[in-house]
Amino acid sequence: MKKEDRYDSLFQYYGDLKKVDWLLLKAQVKAESNFDPDAISWVGAKGLAQFMNRTYMEWHDGTAGIGKVEYPHKYKLIDPRDPEDGIFAQASFMSHLLKSYKGDIPKTLAAYNWGPGNVSKWIKGEKKRLPDETSKYIKRVMRYLKKYEKEVLV
Repeated sequence: MKKEDRYDSLFQYYGDLKKVDWLLLKAQVKAESNFDPDAISWVGAKGLAQFMNRTYMEWHDGTAGIGKVEYPHKYKLIDPRDPEDGIFAQASFMSHLLKSYKGDIPKTLAAYNWGPGNVSKWIKGEKKRLPDETSKYIKRVMRYLKKYEKEVLV
């Protein structure tokens, strides 16, 4: 099995559960961490889906809000480096963002990368443009998404 296919069942399961295209989740993880659950970015984002601590604590249980206890894995530690925990939080956050941006994938990805507050200011015209890093991130994820969609069709 290829490294990038190792988490497909988790992407499919949590993508279905949260109504997010599992290939989009997979493309994001490819762009975020190259499928390395122990990845830590220079700003401290962790795991497959590269969560900052605060965002992860807000979404680790599948709904927004710090300190909620409802979680599908009640008897294990909550850790963004755990592939299942990270993908569950990723699917939950992406589901929320997709609803917030009415299914607009580039805006959703911008919010995931740059933060919803910044994207809201950008949409309102308070910020003139997306940062280069965010623009490159969106293009990278979309390129991987197209690649994975082609592979599934084969």
